[in-house]
Parts: sequence; C-alpha cells; structure tokens
Amino acid sequence: MWSRSLAFLLLATLALAGSDQLAPTDVLGYVLDVVRADWNGDGVLDRAVLWQPQAGEDLANLYVFLSGEDEPVVATGIAWSRFGGQEAWLESDPRGFSVLSGGNAGGLEWQEGLAIGFDANGPRVVGYSYHSYEANGSENGFVCTADFAAGKGNRNGTAFAIAGGAVPLAEWSFEKIPVPCRAH
Repeated sequence: MWSRSLAFLLLATLALAGSDQLAPTDVLGYVLDVVRADWNGDGVLDRAVLWQPQAGEDLANLYVFLSGEDEPVVATGIAWSRFGGQEAWLESDPRGFSVLSGGNAGGLEWQEGLAIGFDANGPRVVGYSYHSYEANGSENGFVCTADFAAGKGNRNGTAFAIAGGAVPLAEWSFEKIPVPCRAH
C-alpha cells in the first residue's frame, strides 16, 4: 500500500513540476527573482520571472506566465542587472509588481524601477521611477517619476505631461522612458 502511494506521489510531483515551467529552457542563464500572484483574476497564481540571460550580460529579461495562456509575455532587456554592482530584483505590490535595479557608477548611486500593472489586455508598464545622487554630495543627482496611466510625471518638483498611456510590457524599451527622466 505504501509503495503504491509513494509511487503515485512521485509521479504526480514529476507531472506537476513538468507543467510549471519556471523560465525558458532554451536559453542559457539563471533566475534572478520570482514573484507570484493572481494578476488575471482567475483564482490561479501567475508568475513573473526575472532572468539573467548569460553571466556576462548587463540586462535582464522578464517573463510573465499567466494562467490560461500558452506563451509567456516577454520583455527583453527590461532592467540593468549587475551594472554598477547590484542585481535586479522584483517586488510585489497591490496592483502587480515592480522591477527594480540600482547600483553605483562613477560615484553616482542610482535606483530605477518599473511598475507593472494588469488589465484585460495583460501586463503593462504603468509607472517608472529613477533616483540618483552623487556620493560626494554634489547636485548632479535627481528624482523623477512617471505615471503612464495618468499621463503625468515629475522631475525634482517640476511636473511634465506624458502622452500615450500605459505601455504594453512586451513593447517596453528604454526609449519609452520620458525624456525628463533619462539620466544625462
């Protein structure tokens, strides 16, 4: 009896593990971080995986696996990873999750973040933030936030408008960062 139960549990575990793909198996690299939540509201946990393609790469890719979908939503080069000394990471929030990265480059400390939200059309970049400051206390740093859904941004207290709305995750690129938020 125990041997049948053990065999069943082993086969069931292997079958379930095989259907729960963590990240693409056809690329070299490793997982930096994973978050799970029910973003499409069907009662099944969905998953976001931040993936470092290769050991020498500076940019990480994001794979969002939604239950009921055959293919993940992919955003390549979504976050700086290890650029300036810190790997990128994910953080859950009530509306979705954030993709964060940061580090130090030439005495400049910085942190960058993307807020990912979900609607009927899937994951979207709904916000962007950047904060930098000089370690020596000079005035070269800045703080900038962009709310794509509201069409508003702010750099060091100066407001600006953003056209176009939230960006589909698969279409995100660094060129979508509003000009006032770009590090110069």
